[in-house]
Amino acid sequence: MTELQKLIDDFNALKIKERSGLTFLEIAKCPHLENVWSNILAFFCNPNNEHNLFDLILNSVFETAGNKVTINNFKNIRVRTEYPTDLGNRIDIVVFADNFILGIENKVDAGLYNDLQDYSNTIEGLATPQSLPAYKIVLSKNRTITTNGFTNIIYSDLIRNIKKNVGDFTAYSDTKYLIFLFDFLKNIENNINSQSMADNLEVINFFHNNIDKVNRLLEYHNKFNSDLIQKLNSIHSNVNQDELKTILTSINKQSQLGGPGRFTSQGSQLIKYNIVVNDISLFFQVGISDYKLVSHYWFSSDKYNYLTNKLENKGVKETTFEYDQTPEDIAKEITRQMNIIITVFDDETN
Repeated sequence: MTELQKLIDDFNALKIKERSGLTFLEIAKCPHLENVWSNILAFFCNPNNEHNLFDLILNSVFETAGNKVTINNFKNIRVRTEYPTDLGNRIDIVVFADNFILGIENKVDAGLYNDLQDYSNTIEGLATPQSLPAYKIVLSKNRTITTNGFTNIIYSDLIRNIKKNVGDFTAYSDTKYLIFLFDFLKNIENNINSQSMADNLEVINFFHNNIDKVNRLLEYHNKFNSDLIQKLNSIHSNVNQDELKTILTSINKQSQLGGPGRFTSQGSQLIKYNIVVNDISLFFQVGISDYKLVSHYWFSSDKYNYLTNKLENKGVKETTFEYDQTPEDIAKEITRQMNIIITVFDDETN
């Protein structure tokens, strides 16, 4: 391990050429690039926010998608991020307006593996009660094939339209946020046109000179991930679903324990369960983060988020499991937490 530690230290000592200047990603200090982009886009999509750029971004999005949409009554526009779908997925951005519903799925580096049928059903479901048009967009770095009525637009086209249209808003905008916007657009352009490894010959030489050690490090990494994946499989097998289903049956309410169970999404290895008691629906998920197994949960509808405090007080919260914990012990803890969730939901629906 001393050799591998020296390898890491030597790599950290390299003078790697990076683009100069802070970007929004660095300011946000968030490792999830796609989430950062979505949050910033959502901020500028809301014409009521303090940037005073009004409908610049929304109009540019519609223009890029080839839609002619008049944006009315700014004050009633709402923008939501990570909007829950009917099947427990999340739409990156949803815009609610008096005369339309807009759903945007943001794809930066990951492929388009999302359940667009589920996303489409959710967006249409928001629009149909008021007979509003529903616009469905996949925004991506590179062109991609879409289904279920989604239109694909790429960042380079959107940025070009934003820059073309921004002149109409500069007299009214808050200078600080205008600078933020251009910094964000530059961040995207830098990401799309990232530097070639040819600009970092020192790094290339490092890999050439240390190929055996690098391969050993990668072997450890792959073996560790493989162990965690096997552990996930074992945990899912050991979660006492029969016990949980028996408890749900005994409360004599409309209830179920569902979800995909053990599955893979966009390359991430996950376990997901769906607990339903009457109209309360919660998703409980276990995945791999920073070489550890982590569990967390979320409600299908934000209106039940107030139950979070009750659940946390009873010991149901995001949990990080140590590597030396056995799959059986982790499964027992997951079963215990889901048992508490059912009890709280039962009390809440009495």
